[in-house]
Amino acid sequence: MKKLTSIVILGAIGIAIGAYASGQFNTWLPQEMKVGTSGSSLLGNGEVSLQKQDMQLAEKLQPVIACLNDVASPLSQHAQKYIKEYQNLVATPGSTRIAASFKIKVYEQNNSISRECITQMRNAIAMPPADAGLDKPGQVFADTLEKLIPVMNEADLYYSRKDNIDDQMKKGRELDEQIMPLFISFFDAEDTLRQTVSERNHSLREKQLVAIEEAYGTENFAWHTLNVSLAARRAVDAISTLAESEQLTGQSIEKIEQAYQAAFDKADAFAKAHPDTKTQLGNAPKWFALSSNFNTFLVGLKDLRRALASDAKQANVEYQLSKLENDYNSMIRNYNMLPDA
Repeated sequence: MKKLTSIVILGAIGIAIGAYASGQFNTWLPQEMKVGTSGSSLLGNGEVSLQKQDMQLAEKLQPVIACLNDVASPLSQHAQKYIKEYQNLVATPGSTRIAASFKIKVYEQNNSISRECITQMRNAIAMPPADAGLDKPGQVFADTLEKLIPVMNEADLYYSRKDNIDDQMKKGRELDEQIMPLFISFFDAEDTLRQTVSERNHSLREKQLVAIEEAYGTENFAWHTLNVSLAARRAVDAISTLAESEQLTGQSIEKIEQAYQAAFDKADAFAKAHPDTKTQLGNAPKWFALSSNFNTFLVGLKDLRRALASDAKQANVEYQLSKLENDYNSMIRNYNMLPDA
């Protein structure tokens, strides 16, 4: 599996948005659980480590995250396309439309990406600490993916040859009866893993924030940047909770917006007071590259609150929720792509 400096789950985590929509917020899952190498008090990014068991858990999460990023997410997209194409092919016997390929990457050979994911997932299960919330669905994920590979390969070959035209989808129906139960099992395991990894990682990042504060205090870029990121995550969780209980209103979201803005304003004020700070490698702290993303998320919160307060049409509220989702995901992608140094 390709090692990344920072990894973020790019697939969908279903979050009920009540009567409005079904949102899909990405989980924030950076790979590194230390804050860098510089001891600068303004940067706050010296060697701040978590407890041994927390560090072990962080290491255990990485291959799971990589599998969800590199295999489950693209496979989910392929499966959705397949289901849509399959319905068209069955409805129109002899159709020349070809169902979507299941290759993870165009250049992939012998299902190498999927097979490596299976190995990495099984290795993660064997790593300490034992965690039934991760290990059980991880085992189902790996075992089901292993069963899916030959069926997906056979389907790819069948449709690439357009044999469905010759046999009027006879084999296509047989393949579908094999592949759909496996998809259900696989994506159920994926959903469980995403939720569990999200909860574990969020707890680790909260602990990291405390560790930075204990080492350097709160007046440093590392603490402020992490604090605003976590504030965004808390906002997403709070909105989801309100939506699930059908209590998402302009008034209920106002406190969420205020809490996030308070974190942002405090960080922004600190950054403006220290505009010339540089990292050990001479770069500007990552806050300066992320501040526009953080602000865009704040704008999204405000727009959603205004839409709810004005009793806007459902379509408008759904649009604002979707936009907020995209803003959050973009923020997290950028956060994870930027180096600490």
